Amino acid sequence: MQQQWGFRAARTVMFTGVCVLLAVLGHVVMSAAAVPWWAIVPASASIAAAAWILADRERSVPFVVVGTIVAQAELHTVFTLAQSLQPTAMHHHHMAGPSSVGMLAAHLIAALLCGLWLAYGENAAFAVLRTIADRILFLLRPWRSAPAWPRLRPAVSTAPPPRQYLLADAITSRGPPRGTAVA
Repeated sequence: MQQQWGFRAARTVMFTGVCVLLAVLGHVVMSAAAVPWWAIVPASASIAAAAWILADRERSVPFVVVGTIVAQAELHTVFTLAQSLQPTAMHHHHMAGPSSVGMLAAHLIAALLCGLWLAYGENAAFAVLRTIADRILFLLRPWRSAPAWPRLRPAVSTAPPPRQYLLADAITSRGPPRGTAVA
């Protein structure tokens, strides 16, 4: 189902907002360091651009989940790099080794759950929109139909001939059989 620009923009904003906010929140909680704003803006722009390109039609659940996981992996990489470039990053505990793997695992689990949430929410939204469109079209149907013009030829009757309505052929006698039963 092809989308108009308004629906496409709404889907893009929703996907971008959920992905970026999830990634920023995860980084702040797991690293105890702020994510710089100069990293959030281009990361949001890249996610929004990809979401705009892919929001041209309804997508399947696996596609949305994989897209969310890829977006979270990109955001994890950008935000980790941005945090390491901050001058205040030297005062905080660096994310290296197991804690970095833990953050990536948390991103992937959150991306999986969020991807399922977005995909099923999108399916529900499309189902509601289809139902509303069907109801509106049903209500508009009487005004859209063409006027009834008089017929120039008599209509061909499709009714069965009267002989099929008689029950005389359906009556059976219920008496003893004709002829002798035993010889």
